[in-house]
Amino acid sequence: MPYAFFDHTGDIGVDVRAASLEQLFAEAASALTEILTEPALVRSRVSAEIGLSSPAIDLLLVDWLNELIYLFETRAMLVRSARVTLGRDGEEHRLDAIVEGEPLDPLRHPIKVTVKAVTYHALEVLETAGLWRARIVVDV
Repeated sequence: MPYAFFDHTGDIGVDVRAASLEQLFAEAASALTEILTEPALVRSRVSAEIGLSSPAIDLLLVDWLNELIYLFETRAMLVRSARVTLGRDGEEHRLDAIVEGEPLDPLRHPIKVTVKAVTYHALEVLETAGLWRARIVVDV
């Protein structure tokens, strides 16, 4: 499994693993969807483009997930999948992504919890022996 949840006082923690940094970001998006609802119920009906930059890769991961929360809050969009491209723009880490999913349908998408934001608490993004790992805490 590319991600696993862990208990965290009043919040939800997620450990994500992937073979590439781009895949790590995509799997983190999938984990966020699973926190919100049952991912198997989300279809690819609409897409959105996201572009972000940050001075550090771990901060970019937080910005990315918070952008997906913003997309859910403003457009009721649940993410089914994400195609992520990462690069550098001078000193900044750059993310360009296309996310696919659909608007929330309360009859088909039971909401498990209300997500407030991804926090910086216990945040880490590491590469070890060719495997990327992230630890994220989501404020619910």
